[in-house]
Amino acid sequence: MKEIIGKELLYKISSLLFAVLLWFFVTNVQNPIMETTFSISVNYYGLQEGLVTGDKPQNVDIKVKGLRTLITSLGAEDFKATVDLSQAKIGDGNYPVQVPMPDGVELVSRKPSSINLRIDNFTEKQLDIVVKIINTAAQGYSSFEPVLTPSKVVVRGARKTLESIETAQITVDLNQAMDNLALSLPVSLLDKDGKAFPENFVEMSPKSVQVFIPVIQNVPAKTVSIKPVLEGKPREAWQVSRVVSEPETIKITGSLDTLMNIDQIMTQPIDINDLHENLITQVALVVPPGINLLYEPTVKVVIQVKEAPVEKTFTDIPILQENLSSGLKATLGTDKVSVTLQGSKTDMLALVGAKVKALLDLTGLTPGTYHSEVKISIPQTIQVIKVEPATVEVVISSQKNT
Repeated sequence: MKEIIGKELLYKISSLLFAVLLWFFVTNVQNPIMETTFSISVNYYGLQEGLVTGDKPQNVDIKVKGLRTLITSLGAEDFKATVDLSQAKIGDGNYPVQVPMPDGVELVSRKPSSINLRIDNFTEKQLDIVVKIINTAAQGYSSFEPVLTPSKVVVRGARKTLESIETAQITVDLNQAMDNLALSLPVSLLDKDGKAFPENFVEMSPKSVQVFIPVIQNVPAKTVSIKPVLEGKPREAWQVSRVVSEPETIKITGSLDTLMNIDQIMTQPIDINDLHENLITQVALVVPPGINLLYEPTVKVVIQVKEAPVEKTFTDIPILQENLSSGLKATLGTDKVSVTLQGSKTDMLALVGAKVKALLDLTGLTPGTYHSEVKISIPQTIQVIKVEPATVEVVISSQKNT
């Protein structure tokens, strides 16, 4: 009986060992451990507001290992590399790359294991757009100055990066044109050496602009000024201080006889009745018979207004003597003056007689008779229109003789 029980136990132990060996065989032969490499994207996070990185790698290479059945089911999208920039400071720094692993997968290596980055202030720069013209219009035709909308771009990025950007440029190919060109063209950035600057390092707005280039058959042309025509009057106590058209000139074409008699192009009347704040408006041009315009027949007009100056006269302002030498006495032909001042209504209302001072500078005068100019001391925003009398007779005498 004992022999039978011993044999059964031996069979069971042998079966268990066989099962274990079989599991190892299946695991290591049929589903072995394997390694593979992925190129995965890098996510940068935590950078403080107002800071920006310069050029930063977008991918890292990782080598991982695990059971073949698991590894073969994974792709690059199942891994994410991260770089924590929450402690980043301005300047160059080295920041570790972290790559979390799915269950059952082991990270063998990552290249690079850390990334060198330059941290800088985030700023912006405005650039005028330069137009580069290539080729020419068709024979017998001429092209004229381009009009850009808009004419500037704003570039944003790291301060050091922006310092190396010199020019924003578009390239126009005239390509034997025989008619006006209206194009939408991309803006290119150039460094200080005139080489193309990689746009993925910065943000640019806008990335393309509209350009209009007049192309006409060769005929007589002339550049004349644009004169805005105003109609009406501003609100009471207000006046027009400045009127500007954009552009200020325009190129016109026509016969020589017609061009000789035209020196300016008028706008349609602009109503300024009751105007009491600055006005910006688009207005059409009045085109004389026999004249053609190279550009759009409308212009922008800026009309600036300000409070009309107010005049006020202060009478019986006492004359104050200044800088009379010791031991001398000054006798004035008159000791009071009237002063007429001009300024804005607000400034004049705030001005009282006590703030108006008439001064007579007696520096260096010796005994004798003089005619000295009266100086008026007032706030800088107010203008002296008239002083009566403007000069007074001064008799300087010695106090001893007196």
